Amino acid sequence: MNDSVNQSRSFEVLTAEPVRRRRKPRDWSDDEKARIVAATLQPGANVSAVARSEGLDPSQLYGWRRKALASGVVAPLTERTGKEIKFAR
Repeated sequence: MNDSVNQSRSFEVLTAEPVRRRRKPRDWSDDEKARIVAATLQPGANVSAVARSEGLDPSQLYGWRRKALASGVVAPLTERTGKEIKFAR
């Protein structure tokens, strides 16, 4: 037989913090979404920075923006016209 079987062994018990719970999804009103998307369409705007400042994941804001542009709800600001962004209902 092997002598290592009869030798004393020590071990350490590891403890961990419980995983924090997922945040409850926030319901964003259409007006809030429009305001945030409009901020991303301003010249020189950084979508990720706007998302972080509003407490959003950038991918969520990119999705809102993509949807708004594709549906025609939002028209990006053009340098030529200088008109404001319009949101249709």
